[in-house]
Amino acid sequence: MRPVHILIVEDDFSIVEILRLYLEKEGYIVHYSLNAADGLHIIEKELPDIVLLDLNLPDQSGFNFAKEYRKLSDGILIIITGERTKDTIMKGFEIGCDDYITKPFDPPEVIARIKANLRRISRNYSDTIIAGNLSINFSDKSVSKNGEPINLFTKEKMLLFHLVQQPNQVFSVEQLFDLIWGFDSSANLKTVHVHLSTLRKKIEDDPKKPRYIITVRGFGYKFQLAK
Repeated sequence: MRPVHILIVEDDFSIVEILRLYLEKEGYIVHYSLNAADGLHIIEKELPDIVLLDLNLPDQSGFNFAKEYRKLSDGILIIITGERTKDTIMKGFEIGCDDYITKPFDPPEVIARIKANLRRISRNYSDTIIAGNLSINFSDKSVSKNGEPINLFTKEKMLLFHLVQQPNQVFSVEQLFDLIWGFDSSANLKTVHVHLSTLRKKIEDDPKKPRYIITVRGFGYKFQLAK
């Protein structure tokens, strides 16, 4: 089995060195870059499983880097930064980050977050579910519509897979948040609505009249198997 490859994109070399020591001790393969351009080159060459990203990079915004990374991979993206405003955090999740850690941080916290995110995407499913024009394959974690693959961010995919596994069961926003983001996440409940909205845009023929992800007013959301 291929070991987990982690890319650190951070312009403070002292932080890079601390993270590298802790990550390598856990058995991860570590790559690093002190700027966005070199980081994108590493992604194209190595396609790391996880990216730890600082927002304040010398050559471009970390948000721009995140957008470019999401074009290439749906791997785990964890933002590590001193930015603490709600708008900044929400922008990160809307772009497709999976977790958000603010500086200063303890390296063991970063390790814990990495392991939590790996656990959430490592559930092994063996079946393929066909729902209307959707095909959801749990073994290779792929989703297609009308036979064409759909590119979903990690959290969108996790939300979809969880709802599909228990069709017609209603989950509250709080339940989905705890299940997908975990109690220790810096996100808030709004990010559940944001991710479900973007997910609908990708899988529904008409997101304003959803066929699959149904809102149960006052209670939450459910996945409805198409008839």
